Amino acid sequence: MIVAVVALMLLAWYVNTQVSLEQLVIQEERIRNTITQQPWRSFVVGFSIYTGLSLVPGLGGKAIVVGWLFGFWQAMIIIIVGLSSAAMAIFFLSRYLFRDYIERRYTSFLARMNMHLKREGAFYLLTLRMAHAPYSIVNTVSGASRLRPWTFFWATAVGLLPGTTVSAYVGVSLPSLRELSERGPISLIDPPLIAALGASAVLPLLVRWLLRRFPIPARGQSHRSDASQKSRGPKP
Repeated sequence: MIVAVVALMLLAWYVNTQVSLEQLVIQEERIRNTITQQPWRSFVVGFSIYTGLSLVPGLGGKAIVVGWLFGFWQAMIIIIVGLSSAAMAIFFLSRYLFRDYIERRYTSFLARMNMHLKREGAFYLLTLRMAHAPYSIVNTVSGASRLRPWTFFWATAVGLLPGTTVSAYVGVSLPSLRELSERGPISLIDPPLIAALGASAVLPLLVRWLLRRFPIPARGQSHRSDASQKSRGPKP
């Protein structure tokens, strides 16, 4: 955390003292031209960078930047596949290399996760993803849990889809640096952008409210209930 804060402070100092807004505009336009002229190479480079950064905890906002540069559909592919691939890498590292350490470090969380997985199955992980539970911690603890790799992969991809859609749309709605330099902060006052930002803040809260309002039934609960009703027989 301290390293990240120091890095951001150094970056802010460098931008304020060594780089002008016009230089940033030129660099952005150069990147956009490269993406247009070399789409496949740019896609591979963008995907590789995004997946690598997804392995580092605490680096938020990446999805918005990808949407801003690549557009909605390319960003969706980069983000979903990149996040899912990074999650699988952490999952396997946790399971086969660091399992003992994780069991000591996250004892209570791991026990609670195994309990919920036994009761609710993959839907528990699905709700954690949709509710924006800490990405790195969920990956790490899932690797040490009883969760199957394939279940972890599809639940991660599906669970991240709503938040990814909103983040990519926020990025697409942001103005370019050229527009920002010419129009100023007024270019940020855009109804679709404001709506997307609002949705990105409200979505996790909405998912958590729905989970409290409509809890996920335990696996086999409905079957047990049906069997219980049948065993009682028809009412006289």
